[in-house]
Amino acid sequence: MNPHDVQSSLDDIRRFQDTTRKEIVRQRFARPYVLLAALGLFIGLASIDLQSPWRTATLLLGFGLFAGVGIVQEHRAVVHRKPAGPEWLFWGGMSAGLMLLFGIFRIAAWAWFALPAQGLSSQGTLAAAATAATYVALTPLARRILQKITRRDGARV
Repeated sequence: MNPHDVQSSLDDIRRFQDTTRKEIVRQRFARPYVLLAALGLFIGLASIDLQSPWRTATLLLGFGLFAGVGIVQEHRAVVHRKPAGPEWLFWGGMSAGLMLLFGIFRIAAWAWFALPAQGLSSQGTLAAAATAATYVALTPLARRILQKITRRDGARV
């Protein structure tokens, strides 16, 4: 084997690793999954202001849809990879950020629009809609961050 063949093989390996990393990020943020997850997030968060029997049912439905989308997405993934520490930190930070945003949006709905605290058209419903829309709007940024995390953690592809 000559040095040119070795270099060509290494270049092919690097190219395939880049393709794999891009596929990992692409499947994590595929549009149908993002929209279904946003719908589940909206239903789950909006259920907080409903009365007791409806609250439990919609909470389970919403967050069940949110979690179910992630499970189905992982099950159907072409490329599987165990998340590293920075990736877990990213997903945890994104979840915490969304919950913080929901609280801020809920306070804003109360302060600016004087919406009631209970019922279907309440602070929680408006805040849940704004949080779900923010989740969808932040998808390109989250995709770029996850791309950098997977590129930096290149040895684990």
